[in-house]
Amino acid sequence: MDNAKRILITTESFETFVLRVNRRGRAFGHCIQCDREVEVLSIDQAVTMSGIRTSDLMRRIEAKEIHGVETESGHILICSETLAENGGRKGGGK
Repeated sequence: MDNAKRILITTESFETFVLRVNRRGRAFGHCIQCDREVEVLSIDQAVTMSGIRTSDLMRRIEAKEIHGVETESGHILICSETLAENGGRKGGGK
């Protein structure tokens, strides 16, 4: 097989996150970890809703306790379902 050719194929992949905003200004998107459409919140909205400090919220996202996705522009969108499930009710922060 001295005449065999080697072909290198390089691919790039991109993820698309579709954000749907309803008339009330609430945003919804597909949470990859939950595998369903959920309401997504900004950091400010999540802190206000949950009472969890921003630093604790970011730690929980890094630990995968709360689902979050970082947009290309650097914003974090948080899955409201896992926020509520993991001590995310007002006054219920750990």
